Amino acid sequence: MERDFRELIITGKMEISKLERFVEEICDFYNINNEYFGNVLLATTEAAGILFSLNEQAGEGRIVVSFDRNPKGLVFKIKLGDNNGILPDQEDVLDREIRKHKLSRDIFIIRALTDEITISLNAKSIVLVFYVSSMNYEKSLQRINQLKEYWNKKNILIHRK
Repeated sequence: MERDFRELIITGKMEISKLERFVEEICDFYNINNEYFGNVLLATTEAAGILFSLNEQAGEGRIVVSFDRNPKGLVFKIKLGDNNGILPDQEDVLDREIRKHKLSRDIFIIRALTDEITISLNAKSIVLVFYVSSMNYEKSLQRINQLKEYWNKKNILIHRK
């Protein structure tokens, strides 16, 4: 499988539309259906929103969104663009902030929409994984059953001869 890596830098909540377009282009390229596309779009924009809200407190305003297609599926990594501005004592503030109700609700939504989520301990990055290998699970089961039927018929014919 060829590796597909893309990256986008957004500098504020006003540029969320760039992220939406980025996700839409990727989902179009991989023929992700509308229902699953909605999950990918909402989860990535919510994750970016979380980091932007944490960024405002830390005085940062840039987020890097990278996409990678690997055997697991579609992987979006959303991280703070310049982590040098966060001081060690500010990390405690970020950890407390992530426990607040609104962020907990947003994280719950993201967990419900993704197949895997990883949030760094210092709340500087969020990695979202969406499995796409099983999207055509019903179709693959149908094909497997057709093959089994074919081989069963073939075996019956061979045994009759």
